Formats: sequence, C-alpha cells, structure tokens
Amino acid sequence: MIRLLAALLLGLLAMPARADDNRPLTIRVVEEAPRAYRVTWKIPANVEAGLMPALARPKECAASEPKAWSDPLGHWREQLWRCGDPLAGKAIGIAWPSANPGLATIARLRLRGEDEQTLLLQPQDTRLAIPAPAQSHGVFVDFLKLGFEHIWLGIDHLLFVAGLIFVARTWRRVLLTVTGFTLAHSLTLALAALDLVRLPPRAIEAAIALSIVFLAVEIVKGPRDTLTWRRPVVVAASFGLLHGFGFAAVLREVGLPTDALVTALLAFNLGIEAGQALFAGLLMGVIALVGRFGNLGHGIAVQRLAGYAVGSVASYWMIARLVG
Repeated sequence: MIRLLAALLLGLLAMPARADDNRPLTIRVVEEAPRAYRVTWKIPANVEAGLMPALARPKECAASEPKAWSDPLGHWREQLWRCGDPLAGKAIGIAWPSANPGLATIARLRLRGEDEQTLLLQPQDTRLAIPAPAQSHGVFVDFLKLGFEHIWLGIDHLLFVAGLIFVARTWRRVLLTVTGFTLAHSLTLALAALDLVRLPPRAIEAAIALSIVFLAVEIVKGPRDTLTWRRPVVVAASFGLLHGFGFAAVLREVGLPTDALVTALLAFNLGIEAGQALFAGLLMGVIALVGRFGNLGHGIAVQRLAGYAVGSVASYWMIARLVG
C-alpha cells in the first residue's frame, strides 16, 4: 500500500504544476450598449507582462486601441468593441505571444438581457465560445462547474489530500479526515468570499505550500506516536482553514453575482467538494483494487523518496510565494 501511495504522489508531481498562487487569465466582457462591449483582461502579477495574450475579436467587430496598465493584482488590457452582430454565439480567440505559461482562463460575461455568466477554460483552450441565450445554464450550474474544475487545474490541493489519505490509510479514518478538511475549508471559503475575513494572499499561499511540506515530513519519518498519525483529522481541519482562503481567491478573481450570491457560493463549494470526493474515491478505489492482488510490502525507501520529492516541490512553492 505504501509503495502504491508513494507512486501516486510522484505521479501527481509529474502533472503540469499549477499552484493556487498562479492565478488564471481573467476576461470580462460587459455589453454597455447594444452591440458595444467593454472587454477587459488580466494576467497575474507573477507572470511577465510580455506574456500578455491578445484577444482575437470576431470579424464583425471593430476595436479601439487597447489601454494597458499594471497594479499589484496583475497586468491589464482593455478595449471597446463595436460589433455588427451580437457576440452571443460567436467566439473570442486567445492568442498567446508564445506558449501559455500554464494559466487557465476564467471569463465573466454580462450581456444585455441575460444573466451574468462565468466560464472556465483549461490552459490548452484558446477559444472562448460566447454561449447563445438558450445555452445559459444559470448561476448554480456555472459556479458548480467552476468549483469542480478548479480542483483539477492545480496539484497542490490534490497533493495535500493524497498526503492525508497516506497518513489516514483506512477507509474509516480517511472519511473522517477528509470530512474535517472539508468542513474547515468550507468555513473559511465562505468567510473570505463574502469579504468578512481577509488575510494577505501571499502569506496564505505560502502557508498552503507549508501544509504540504508538513505532510511530506511526516511521510518521510513514517508512522509514529504523534498527533498527525494518531488524529489526522485535527491536522486536516487545521490546515483546511488555510486552504479555504486559497479557494476564495478564485471567487474574488471572478466576483460573486450580487443577485445570486448565496447560490453561487454554495454551488462553487459543492463543486470543490465533488471534485475532492471524486479524487479521494478514485485513490482509495485503486488502493483497494491493487491490494487484492498481493502484498505490496512496506516500501520504506519508496515512501521516503515520495516524501522528499513532494516536500522539495512544496518547499519551492513556499519560497516562491513569499518572495515572488
């Protein structure tokens, strides 16, 4: 079992690394008058301004010269588009000057006569399709999808959950531990998203990386008589409070719709929990399946290798988030 879990931790590290501090490309399209759109887009401050993508408008649209500025939140561009036809049903191209530096895209659309919509694209997607009116699924479905997909855009949250499973091991302890983590990060997600509590983003992001370093150290040292191994739910809940602030940063980027604030917040959180539950279930299912085909042994060397690898990457994230 230890060898399998160690292999899975190493496998997660082989995925394209996008940590929670690596904010997405955000695009905002607001129809200010019939067929007149203000288009604003931003890349995060930790990405070079020269990597700012251009937005390719539909051929029916004419655009003003783009305004450009930078602030602590990132690097910005803004244009006014006047189009011969409505944007609904059309597509906006995302043209990066070189390769996409691993950023997902979150788009927020406010078209006249339509509910505000939030769309999420994976880093490999370079085409933002503007839904036709009949394709709008509403706030709940949009934010449910946003929360679910957010979990799978990065690996730091998944590495932490995998580490918790590594420590908890049995189905009962895993269920209790993941539940504690869920309740804790749901609480701080709500408080931060509603702007009732606000903490420095850089410190929170560094602390999230530190939580992974902490678990990596425990994995390297192995089972012993410590609080982490005796009561992993306590550690999960404690660090879960920090992870909730990290999740809330995505909602601050997108913005919660004022006319459906509670619905959007609930849907986003449910999407996160669904993605987390799916990952935990798959991981435990693989462990149970492989366990039926023989004893995998203790694999202490593999366990330590996985712990050192995860800890090294998380330490790099922590330092980069503090000084970046």
